[in-house]
Amino acid sequence: MFKFVRPRIFLSLLCCLLLLAGCGSNSASGPASSAGSAGSSSGPVELKLVSFLALDHPFPKDMIPLWKEKVEKELNGAVTIRVVGGPESLPVGDQFDAVRNGVVDIGFNVSSYYGHLMPESHSLNLSPFTPAEERENGYFDYMSDRFKQNNLVYLGRWLSESPYYFWTNKKIQALDELKGSKFRSNSTYHEVMLALEMVPMEVNPGDVYTSLERKMVDGFGFPLLGPRLNGWTEVTKYLIDEPFLNQNATILMNVKAFESLSSENQQKLLALTKDFETEMVEYFKKENEKEKQTLQEKGVELIKLSPEDSQKFQEIVKREKWGVLEKAVPDQVNELKKLLKYNP
Repeated sequence: MFKFVRPRIFLSLLCCLLLLAGCGSNSASGPASSAGSAGSSSGPVELKLVSFLALDHPFPKDMIPLWKEKVEKELNGAVTIRVVGGPESLPVGDQFDAVRNGVVDIGFNVSSYYGHLMPESHSLNLSPFTPAEERENGYFDYMSDRFKQNNLVYLGRWLSESPYYFWTNKKIQALDELKGSKFRSNSTYHEVMLALEMVPMEVNPGDVYTSLERKMVDGFGFPLLGPRLNGWTEVTKYLIDEPFLNQNATILMNVKAFESLSSENQQKLLALTKDFETEMVEYFKKENEKEKQTLQEKGVELIKLSPEDSQKFQEIVKREKWGVLEKAVPDQVNELKKLLKYNP
């Protein structure tokens, strides 16, 4: 067991040391050396940002530059964002802790990779609201308080209007025909697949193409953006056109890094991220519409469920995902249901 654990620990420590070494190379960089001096003659505060996905992935490739540009422009040069990289610079499983411990300052992440440390964050998937609506109905404030208890400032969402879909090589006529199908899964829809009597399979992203090609799996779950560029649609025939769940992508910032900014710049950062969310939602709406059209042009056939199966499927999704929260955070689940207007 240790021979598998030790290399990962060594890799994580090495990444952290390299990041810290990079910080130390510039005495004006980083919140620790610039606390209380934002915008002063000592120079701008440099904030280090890490992404759980590769920077050229369809999800962050335009969102990180857009947010970075807004921050640097609207804070008038008081802050610069240094994009450290994606998972090649810091392992995905270590990024949440790296932000809350101050190894890096900002993380573009998803709760799939830190939900075991903060189970209530899985509720992000269950929100039927837009980011703007979440800021109005109290859910954003609730989650902000929960993140603050983890030494984090919740700035907002960076991915929305990108629900999940099931992609398959079996042309089904009814929902029940998914029974027994082997699908590549992850924690987001694992329980849903089990409830449908499917067979969830653990497959690394780099092995999905081969697994589909060799018929080791019959399909997979994923949003619209990504599978075509990954080549997966070359070996996938059908898309079940039944979107489900919300995204769970968050912009999280280390508390000390946030507090290193002036009060005025803290408020600007929160406000510009709110505006960013509106642009982000419209961006992904358009990208998903274009992608669905492109998929059909490339030969992927869309399957529509009957109204009865559609309702049944959505009820299963909600029941299973809320069931996870009921077990994980029994002291919070009633408040979350109230905020997210869930009344089964």
